[in-house]
Amino acid sequence: MPFKRTVEIGRVALVNFGPDAGSLVVISDVLDLNRALVDSPTTTRRSINFKRLSITDLKVDIPRLAKKAVLKKALEEADIEGKFAASSWGQKLARREAKANMTDFDRHCAAVKKMKRSASVRKAFNKLKKSA
Repeated sequence: MPFKRTVEIGRVALVNFGPDAGSLVVISDVLDLNRALVDSPTTTRRSINFKRLSITDLKVDIPRLAKKAVLKKALEEADIEGKFAASSWGQKLARREAKANMTDFDRHCAAVKKMKRSASVRKAFNKLKKSA
């Protein structure tokens, strides 16, 4: 099976461009080959281009053009936010956001920690190299 992430009603997608970049949405309806109607509990239902969406592996069982209450209930039951946050993709986005929000002192502490770690690795490596 070549494609695992198909565009279908109930498929969860990540908006990768625009004012809602980084938010999870659910495909409510496919309008044509280029656009889908997407919805989420925090935003209004709107049409969005597929080029602005990244399709995830997550899927919710909802009917076509589901009401906001049905969508919210289905997302809570399936724990979509938690599953995405636990995935490697969600963890990578969280790390990227945490690094972007670092203060100057946090960056300094991270650099010092990295230098200490590399010094201890170098010391252990040179000790092994000398004994061999």
